[in-house]
Amino acid sequence: MTDTNSTQRRSRWWQVLLVASLALNLLVGGAVATRMYISGGPDRLMGASYTQLIPRRFFAEMSSDRRKVLLAILKKYRGDFRSDRAASEQVAVKLADAIVTEPYDVEKVRLVVNEFAGQNGRLAARGGDAAMEILAILTPDERQRLSDAIRERAAKRK
Repeated sequence: MTDTNSTQRRSRWWQVLLVASLALNLLVGGAVATRMYISGGPDRLMGASYTQLIPRRFFAEMSSDRRKVLLAILKKYRGDFRSDRAASEQVAVKLADAIVTEPYDVEKVRLVVNEFAGQNGRLAARGGDAAMEILAILTPDERQRLSDAIRERAAKRK
């Protein structure tokens, strides 16, 4: 009789845990579905390096339709950003190899560091091209809001 009671208690706890788990999963699923329904899905903002000149807050404050137009410009550059970033990572690996080579060759290290700087310069230039394309289609009011966002970000960093 004791075995039956302990088995029933254990199964009741498992049932309670399973129901609680189901309730939590439904709550999370409902929250995600509600967010997708209300906002039309997430507008993924690109990484910070894509928009260094344009603060993320500026994009976040735009209407959904306008944000989609501006983010489409960044998405157009996504492949270039990724390939430039991958090239920078390859140069960083070359630097790692160069600094442990014996005997240490300062000139070889300098060449790799200069290559890395050049590669990152190309990445920054591509980001500048994307920023110029975005700036070209902004309205005067949007340019004012962007100016305010840039100044606010700069003030926070001080």
